[in-house]
Amino acid sequence: MKVVSILVAAAASVQAIGCTVNDMSQNLYVFGAPYGDINLGASSSDWVSSAAPATPNVLTNIANRPAFDTANPSCAFAPYLNYITVLNGDSSKGLKALHVFDVKSATWSIVSLTGADIPDAVDYAATLDHNTNVVYAWSRGYIYRVGDANDLTKLATNPSLSLPWIPKPIVNDQPFDGAGYKPVFGQGTNHLHFLNAPGLANGQAWIFVIHYSWWQPEPQTFGSFKAGPGQTIYIPELDQSKAPAVFAYIPDDGSATYLIDTITNTTTTIAGFGKSGPTYRYSATSSNIVQLDTSSGNLKVLPVAAGGSVSSGTGVSLLPSATGIKKPTATASAVATSSKSSGLSVAVGAVLMLSTLFLF
Repeated sequence: MKVVSILVAAAASVQAIGCTVNDMSQNLYVFGAPYGDINLGASSSDWVSSAAPATPNVLTNIANRPAFDTANPSCAFAPYLNYITVLNGDSSKGLKALHVFDVKSATWSIVSLTGADIPDAVDYAATLDHNTNVVYAWSRGYIYRVGDANDLTKLATNPSLSLPWIPKPIVNDQPFDGAGYKPVFGQGTNHLHFLNAPGLANGQAWIFVIHYSWWQPEPQTFGSFKAGPGQTIYIPELDQSKAPAVFAYIPDDGSATYLIDTITNTTTTIAGFGKSGPTYRYSATSSNIVQLDTSSGNLKVLPVAAGGSVSSGTGVSLLPSATGIKKPTATASAVATSSKSSGLSVAVGAVLMLSTLFLF
């Protein structure tokens, strides 16, 4: 008897998430939260208040705004341009668009991203280089970048700006096999520091030198931390004209936060957020790291000074949803079929119905 298992998959809910970004004045922006988009100002105590903000600065301009209907957006602040950038924030465009929020005018623009070889929206991670305003991403086992230094400055005079994805923008060989590597990398002193990669011991990183497109051939040791899945956010200098030297590595288990100093090559361990992972997003000021729980919109604040503790509050989650910009739910679907001469084949996915045909 031959058993054919047909797995028919329908749309399954995948959590769509937003992000959080601090601007030059340390104002905290939250995008794509259950209550919409909001500027919560520069007071960290207000961010974690138990009461809803009395006069919230809700952002209602939705022209060119990304839908925040994906499970893996990447948001960053460009201090020289006063822009907030959002990569992969809209499922209809994926990694073929960079959405740009002008902090001064509170308006959105879209930069088209082109190329035959572009990152995969599922397995990528990205950052916006502080000095050059260039997006760097890791996907498919290697580095990509978007355009060249300061191309993003052209947006002010060219609203139809289009920039290319450039795969493998390197001048020497990558020092490790990137196949299957789940990227965790932090930005510091104009270098990208890749953690949890092949060939590394705990406390080590492979280093990519941005301005020279050059891989350091040997790993750099930064003290003591246990590498694993997680996220990073750089800690801006009080004078944001200076390149950041320190980035925070936040493991998905939330057990600790590691401040990695890329000048002294040391690591300071501070408190963890307790919970972390792919549905949380982070931003930072010179004195605090902010965590956004994208499912509830709640915030936590952790001082970067040693000995600080996490503060939290649910006040922002009490805000009503802003009309027209409440995030939708992302969906994913898959269909799989399999057959075996005997027994039942099992596939894992977003399966709603399983039909088994017995063929004689």
